[in-house]
Amino acid sequence: MKQFFNKRFVALVIIFAVFFASFAPTANASILNPAIYTVSGTVYADTNGNGVMELHNLDLPLANMSVTLHKTLADAQAGTNIVASAKTNAVGVYNFTKLAKGNYFIKYGTETTTKPVVQRNSATDAAGKQIPGIATITINTLNIVTWADLATKKTTNLTMTPFEDLNGNGAKDSNESISDGKTLLFINLEKTADLISSGRLSQLDLNSKIMGALGGSLDIEDAILFRTSSKGAAITMPNVNPGMYVMVRSPFNLTIGDLLGNIDKVTAIIDIISGGDIQGILNNPTLLDTGDISTTPNNDYIKALANFLPKAIKAVEKVDVEKVLGTDAATSVNSTLADVQSVATLLNHIPAMRFAKVDIWGNSYDLTALKFTKTTDFQFGIRKLPVITGDLFVDKNKNGKKDFLEFGKVTKVTAYDANGNVLQSVTTSSLTTKFTLDKLAFDKTIYIGIDGTNSYSPVYTGTIPPALQGLRLVGAYTFDSKASIQEIKQNIPLLP
Repeated sequence: MKQFFNKRFVALVIIFAVFFASFAPTANASILNPAIYTVSGTVYADTNGNGVMELHNLDLPLANMSVTLHKTLADAQAGTNIVASAKTNAVGVYNFTKLAKGNYFIKYGTETTTKPVVQRNSATDAAGKQIPGIATITINTLNIVTWADLATKKTTNLTMTPFEDLNGNGAKDSNESISDGKTLLFINLEKTADLISSGRLSQLDLNSKIMGALGGSLDIEDAILFRTSSKGAAITMPNVNPGMYVMVRSPFNLTIGDLLGNIDKVTAIIDIISGGDIQGILNNPTLLDTGDISTTPNNDYIKALANFLPKAIKAVEKVDVEKVLGTDAATSVNSTLADVQSVATLLNHIPAMRFAKVDIWGNSYDLTALKFTKTTDFQFGIRKLPVITGDLFVDKNKNGKKDFLEFGKVTKVTAYDANGNVLQSVTTSSLTTKFTLDKLAFDKTIYIGIDGTNSYSPVYTGTIPPALQGLRLVGAYTFDSKASIQEIKQNIPLLP
């Protein structure tokens, strides 16, 4: 019995020894590197983007921000193998507890309303370039708690919505669809002012930029952005940084296929923005032609854009932009409007324009016409330019209607303004009776006249401006930009 007990005791000793030997490294590791450490810090809105938390600059903590911890840079970049995850509390603080010593990577700024800022402890890629949104952390025995603040910039997501404004009320109604192929300009006023004053705008290699532009989009640094609507959707502008912006209807539409034409057009708009001589543009209006209300035959829109946009950009240099973007709009609307009044007054001369402010908290406001509306959607009502169509024919039976076998006659049909300027002219033929005068102006009286000697009807009997005396006028028409009528049909019977 004693011998059996001894054997059993020896067996237990051997089993215990094997068990201890198997787990000794782990036990020793946990004793030498216990999971007692904490990584903590604040996720905050870095108003000036310098990567340093400065409360006096209103660098405010952000609540409910996601933060994840990883052991490798690759995992942090891919968002895989998460060691721990956390959300910041009401005062913007996150915590990772029960950690062992070692090197870690913190990933942050993944929300759609924030953009991470490069800071001192940002991780670097293989080329040595710092990676925004990933911070490197080393836990050592000297500190139980390692503190790491994480810098982000509050951003907002904006949309620009070009739509066919059938009733001219400026608001998109349910029966009005988004217009495809319409190019808008999204301009950061402060950055564009710097782009011009530094001389970088005039030194840009536009050819290479336009060759690389896809889908009607083009970025000139991060100051002047061209965006073109497609697939019946609004133009999205994600992660817009705090700043003052002007959004305007581009006086031309970028097309994917016409690269050479795009180069000429973009060069023209750069001339306009930088305050250059636009006479060459006015002499070649085909460069800038959208076929809708923003571009009229006498180039009113282009002239307003060229006259007032450069002045507004220059006026921004006199504005304390940081103050404007840091002003709490909810309590000091009047102060904000007063600070930007000189800029807004200039911009308000430009038709189809939106003036916007995105503040340091990611709120966006429409300041157009010195009003203050909180919004993320900036709408651009677009109306096709007016059209006058009809049939010019020889009215054999004199009934005033175009009947079968009543043909046309070679006749010039011309649209005039009150000063006698020819807006457009077409010539009918003996075979083709139909005529079209398109791309006419809204809110201006347009007079229609014909040449020839045949008697005609109707004969215009209204007041005739001095510049049009002696012309054979058929009628006078005014298209109201706020009314739904965009096309008028006017037949012109000629007596045999």
